[in-house]
Amino acid sequence: MRNNLILLAEQEAKLNYRGDSGEGLGNLQPLFEPFEGTDLSFDALNADWSGAFVYACVKKAGYPLPARYPDPRVGLTFASTLAWMRYARLPKIRRWHTDLTEIEEGDIVILSPTEQGIGQMGIVLSVGAFEMELAMGNYHNHSAIVSHSLTEGVLGFIRL
Repeated sequence: MRNNLILLAEQEAKLNYRGDSGEGLGNLQPLFEPFEGTDLSFDALNADWSGAFVYACVKKAGYPLPARYPDPRVGLTFASTLAWMRYARLPKIRRWHTDLTEIEEGDIVILSPTEQGIGQMGIVLSVGAFEMELAMGNYHNHSAIVSHSLTEGVLGFIRL
């Protein structure tokens, strides 16, 4: 599944998902569909869809995660970066890692929040000596493949 996740994440990032910037140009409906029937509104997803992009890739790769993990300590849908962090830190899940020298392809990296307080995340496509390549959603309101430092601005990572 891990190799499938890497391939799917790269393909999905190249689809150029983009949020609606008020001009009606957004195309996030495929990322919203897994969350229909939850309390997540399309407007909320449009404002912060980094986690929804990762969730779509994870689901397509075959990982069996529900749209909202059924533990009240998570409390949000997987459209939220915070939900991913809370899930990974649950004592029975234990998938949160902070030793950044251990990052591998297929890991889900959580980046430090931006000035707007939005935490970004992406799926690691490749790892070099100092940088990693990430498939990301909501990178300047688009999906993209982005180079990022292996250490600067990284809170931790999730290994499924």
